[in-house]
Amino acid sequence: MSGPPVSRRAAVRWAGAVSVAGAVALGGCDLDPRSSPTPAAAPPPDHDERILLAARAELTGLIARIRVAAADPAQVDPDSFLLDLEQAHVTQLAALDGTPRPSSSPGVRPLHDGPRLVAREQLAIARFTAWAEHARSGDLARVLAATAAGIHTQLAVGGLL
Repeated sequence: MSGPPVSRRAAVRWAGAVSVAGAVALGGCDLDPRSSPTPAAAPPPDHDERILLAARAELTGLIARIRVAAADPAQVDPDSFLLDLEQAHVTQLAALDGTPRPSSSPGVRPLHDGPRLVAREQLAIARFTAWAEHARSGDLARVLAATAAGIHTQLAVGGLL
């Protein structure tokens, strides 16, 4: 044999390195061919995500109802309050990273100027206020509170409050 003999310390280090390398290599392997990995279920939306989804749905519904009403020329003047309210809701929805659905929404009851519109918009104000109070994220809470305030302002400017 030529060369110096391997020390016990070097042999232990080498064996440790081989063990670590083997563990890393086999760590992701499943050696049992009968087992199959179960797909990970999508985690349920967190608290703020549920609020965000509900807020987007609320605005999307309001926009759809206003569009149905605005599409009827007998009900509304094209330059009326409803179109301004719709645009405000589209802007609010964009602030929540949402996009409105296409104009055709079958089965949606239209909102017209008057008591029904005011009641539905006031319900939205109450919902956005409650969501803002319960949001855990400060940024989300501010956007929701601003949305409630914006709806209130639109109704006040339209003379409906």
